[in-house]
Amino acid sequence: MSDLNIGFIGVGGVAQPHLNTLDAMGGVRISAVCDTFADRAKEIGEKFSASVYTDYKQMLEAEKLDGVYVCIIPGVHGDTELDLAKRGIPFYIEKPVHLDLDACQRVLEQIEKSPVINSVGYHWRYGTGAQAVKKFLEGRNVSVVQGYWDGGFVGAPWWRQMKLSGGQLVEQATHIVDLARYFGGEVKSVYSSATTGAMTDIENYDIADASITNLNFDSGAIGFISTACIADGAEGSSKVDITVKGRGFNAWTNSDGGRWNSKEGVKDEVKGGQSHAEQLGNGDRAFIAAIRGGDQSQIVSDYRSGTQTLALTLAANESMQSGEVVSVRRFV
Repeated sequence: MSDLNIGFIGVGGVAQPHLNTLDAMGGVRISAVCDTFADRAKEIGEKFSASVYTDYKQMLEAEKLDGVYVCIIPGVHGDTELDLAKRGIPFYIEKPVHLDLDACQRVLEQIEKSPVINSVGYHWRYGTGAQAVKKFLEGRNVSVVQGYWDGGFVGAPWWRQMKLSGGQLVEQATHIVDLARYFGGEVKSVYSSATTGAMTDIENYDIADASITNLNFDSGAIGFISTACIADGAEGSSKVDITVKGRGFNAWTNSDGGRWNSKEGVKDEVKGGQSHAEQLGNGDRAFIAAIRGGDQSQIVSDYRSGTQTLALTLAANESMQSGEVVSVRRFV
């Protein structure tokens, strides 16, 4: 079996776990890397003996790639995924998939026209805790979903700018939003409010300090997502997890574990399930296996689902601005 040649568009911090996992994987070669920061591209290219580019279109023209990872910040995606889909190149894209739903729609139309393997980096879905909770919830009617990403400020300059990150709910808490959909089903509308003013000392900061987003699910269930980036080291001020409840049962998971119980006596937990890198590795292996087998069903978070999660978070942003209930645009 010949090696798969994999390319990377963006080789910053978010790409590193993927690069390391693929490098350790048999039958896979990191053959080309691209980054607009030439020094970074050169460093990673030398590390993995890969061809180096600063323009991804030049890379796609010059290289014969079996798959491409897209690890760039939300606000600069442009037509990257559309170009990959048009060329029939399988792609794995880090979350969130974009900041423009119309651009996502064009990608989805191209995938429908000429199917191509695609995956999105919602790695929590691949964790043992989330998978165990998902199995426990099968056949149960969910009444309420309670999600939190209350934590500290992310120092990356782009993260504090709406035009580049979309804000904390879109970029960071998107993992909790995605699990809310994964466990509770699709959300038809949202009502969100946000607060600002606590971070005025931070240059170029224009995202919300904290927000509450109320969720109305198709099923009739309700829920909320709480976000905050103001913890600043204060003890007990961070909380990142999700709880799902229905009559006679509840389940809970965070990034590396889970627990669940019911009035029928069904009770168990996963402790210290998997690290961030291990969960990402599960997604990487699923993507590589899908390329080899031509089987999209092995992937638990695809581009269409990733677009739906983006649609929910962008609807929440719209509600924060308008003060009105906003219907979530549908892609699934």
